[in-house]
Amino acid sequence: MLKTILIGFGNIAANYADDIFMQKFFRYSTHLQVLKDHPDFYLKAIVDKNTVALNKAKSLGTIPEIKQHIDELDDPNEFEVVILAIPPEGRIEIINKLPKIKAIIFEKPLATDIKDAQEIIDLCQKRGIIAEVNFPRRFDEKVLESLNKLPNDLGPLQSAFAIYGNGINNNGSHLLDLTRMVIGDCKWVQSLANGLCDHISPIKNDLNIPFALGFKNEVKLLVQVVQFDFYREIYLDLWGTKGRLSFLQEGLLSAYSSLKRHRFSEYDYELENDNRLISLMGQSNAMYNLYDYLKLKIDNKDFSNKNLIHSLEVIEIIKKIEVSFLRKDERIFL
Repeated sequence: MLKTILIGFGNIAANYADDIFMQKFFRYSTHLQVLKDHPDFYLKAIVDKNTVALNKAKSLGTIPEIKQHIDELDDPNEFEVVILAIPPEGRIEIINKLPKIKAIIFEKPLATDIKDAQEIIDLCQKRGIIAEVNFPRRFDEKVLESLNKLPNDLGPLQSAFAIYGNGINNNGSHLLDLTRMVIGDCKWVQSLANGLCDHISPIKNDLNIPFALGFKNEVKLLVQVVQFDFYREIYLDLWGTKGRLSFLQEGLLSAYSSLKRHRFSEYDYELENDNRLISLMGQSNAMYNLYDYLKLKIDNKDFSNKNLIHSLEVIEIIKKIEVSFLRKDERIFL
């Protein structure tokens, strides 16, 4: 078993696993739940500055080391895997204090700016560290299955629409990562905020603004914002020539509308939007699949870290959107 350290126990790890509503849909909603069950990873230590979180961790009675600071670890050299479930600032400093690690799982985003993200990638490549970012949709088998069916079910994309909230760097990064998986490489971005935004997000100085993206395949995506105080959503809606596919309820479900003869216009067609096929996605096990994938890469000595490059591209898109906002909604090319 790989000796693992979880840095950042916090509110999510401490409370999600006890949430009875969460348990109905997510077998694995926290790193702690995965580490408890996965046969290849041994959770040897938890580090968190929050004393309430540490007391929660201590109450589990199964973690040998529970520390408030990384400098308090008995032996930093023994850890092979680190889970960085903390805000993106200061991650390089922590990595440098764990000299023997083979692999890292980062909570999103990888970093808050391009420079830091590139430094993390370079450091991982230099030290031969295998790394992944916890974007669960990448490891959702049902999502991946849906993407493989896109050419047949949707045909060429015509339009795309999306919703996010609680910060473009925060939840917006999930949306943009999925968008890249589905639509492809982005060519330009444009804020549509007209100078208006809010900064509600767990990430400092984050933005909530509407924006548009243009892709190399000429598809355009329009994105709007909702306030999570009213309801939560991360939503992607794809309109093809043969059907419509939506990922909704924050990726928990998909909804597919097939093409049929128009009900009142004799020579036309319609999408059967009042009879959509609703499917449960695989988010329940996606985080566990992430650990499986990481272990496979460790065994195969796969140091390509291609998903880190994809995460950097998501950050680049976000930074360009922020520039567009500051430049009064100017269109910015990547």
